Amino acid sequence: MPIPDDPWLPLGAASRLLGVAPDTLRRWADMGRVESFTTPGGHRRFLRSSLEGLVNAPRRHRYGVERLTGSAGTISGEIHRRMARTGLAGQPWHARLTPQQRAEFRRWGQRTFNLVLEYVAATKRSERALLLAEAERMGALYGVEASKAGLSLAESVEAFLFYRTPVLEAIGAHLRRRAAKLTDRSVAYGEPTAAIDSVLTALVGSYREGSA
Repeated sequence: MPIPDDPWLPLGAASRLLGVAPDTLRRWADMGRVESFTTPGGHRRFLRSSLEGLVNAPRRHRYGVERLTGSAGTISGEIHRRMARTGLAGQPWHARLTPQQRAEFRRWGQRTFNLVLEYVAATKRSERALLLAEAERMGALYGVEASKAGLSLAESVEAFLFYRTPVLEAIGAHLRRRAAKLTDRSVAYGEPTAAIDSVLTALVGSYREGSA
């Protein structure tokens, strides 16, 4: 049975793509090895490009960025440490969200910024276009949901920038360790910056839809 041409695959199709048992894939998702999310109906969806990354990992990554993805001890841990130092709980927009909304936005942010990392790491132009488009769709979704949650546009942008800064700082620190030449670091750093800015543009553009 062919796998649907969709960036987010259901569990069965994703398992067939990798040739592993569904339970194995679930465990990998829980460990952060593949990008996934759970639908409101409780069904898993897996990012096709993340799955393909497991198959093609030896030849698809650039700048050593794969070391930043899929591990709580790398970029995710660094982001949480930086956020703790800057006082997430003290942000006015944070206090206006319910615990459930905070959890949803946190999951959204993790998916979005992981997409950006995959975009930077990918070597194929078609894959990069798909990943960037998916990240922009996530930005648009956030804009709509932030509006529905009662955040102003300014607060929505402020919240996004609060998360954006530690992500770029963590990527920059990684590149300083991995890239030998300043020009290599500059080019590599410019890619996630431009991608995240595209996500922010999508966020702003979709904000009015949530308040309509």
